[in-house]
Amino acid sequence: MDLTFWISLVSAVLALVAIILVTLVLKGQGRDREQLRALARRPAPSPSRATARTGDGTTGGADDAEEPDAEEDRSANRLRRVAVVVNPSKFKDIDVFQDRVREAVERIEGADVRFYETTIDDPGRGQAEQAVADGADLVMAAGGDGTVRLVASVLAGSDTRMGIIPAGTGNLLARNVGIPLEDPSAAMIAALTGQDHAVDVGWLRVGDSPSAAFSAERKIFLVIAGFGADAEMIGNTDEGMKKRIGWIAYIFGGLRALVGRSTDVVVELPDETRHAHKARTVLLGNVGKLPGGLVLMPDATIDNGRLEVVVAGWRGAAGFSQIATQVLNPNYRPPRFGPRISTMERYLTAGVRVSTTKPQMVQLDGDTDREATHIVATVDPGALRLRVPQDSDLIQDAADGTGA
Repeated sequence: MDLTFWISLVSAVLALVAIILVTLVLKGQGRDREQLRALARRPAPSPSRATARTGDGTTGGADDAEEPDAEEDRSANRLRRVAVVVNPSKFKDIDVFQDRVREAVERIEGADVRFYETTIDDPGRGQAEQAVADGADLVMAAGGDGTVRLVASVLAGSDTRMGIIPAGTGNLLARNVGIPLEDPSAAMIAALTGQDHAVDVGWLRVGDSPSAAFSAERKIFLVIAGFGADAEMIGNTDEGMKKRIGWIAYIFGGLRALVGRSTDVVVELPDETRHAHKARTVLLGNVGKLPGGLVLMPDATIDNGRLEVVVAGWRGAAGFSQIATQVLNPNYRPPRFGPRISTMERYLTAGVRVSTTKPQMVQLDGDTDREATHIVATVDPGALRLRVPQDSDLIQDAADGTGA
């Protein structure tokens, strides 16, 4: 490649970064106003509706203020114990964080709050199990996508509600369901004033043979699982750089993943059809929105009972630039003249098997797992009871009848 090409590529990457940053700033404005409006719509908690004050200053019964059935329904939905599974490494001052969350819960809901700190040896699963055993009816995952994933692995399939206080690099699940990203108090208020929504979870098994993959322990993912170059990109990203500049660090890690050859990949769908590809990466999406509002998988929605599978291959930086252009502009089609240097195929499916002869790195929601030659993925529709903000697109779509 000549110097002019590399200068053009770097310029394009820098322009993309600038666009993403501006989008993030613009999308962040107005969240506080929306949270205050949601809070204003929520009736103030009262120790006893039987002694509530009426407009003329006298005391009236529940029948004077509200229908009994409505009062019983709201009482059943009231939170009594909130658990916060928190990754302390994600917060500069854990005591300040806990004070802010406790204040929000006690002021709005009047519920008991308990904190469970993760450790290197147990990054979330054990704490979530203890929270459930302690009787929590809402478990908040405070951390990055990894913490969220492990808490969800315990709560999936149960009636216990889950909420998110995002504090990681990508925070992709929080982005996709409209949870405030920069303010723990706002995220906590969004959960307290939000609605329960049944969302899908993905399950992945990996191995070095078909039998090993089918017998392997299944692992949960809520955002995107990957097989190949995307996992390499995550593995190449420096943790120190992630802490300093956030998700943009993945761009630098991704530059190293541009090189390398595509490998033979076979995708098998539930209808037993098989599709052969030359691919650098296979992505399994439960949600499709990336930082900056970029949509990698437009058909990956968290409540449709399907995964969107993207199989992408490219040759060198020029081929990757074509893939990136297709993500930015779905209507773009690579030129047909000359050698073909990129391919992208998509499938929408309830399950998929992927195999290759060359071991590939695997990642789940940004956590690298291991190398494998075979992966088996399925989706569990509506398995997680997630608290999402009142103004979330999920709630709006459900109200409009456009949801799954």
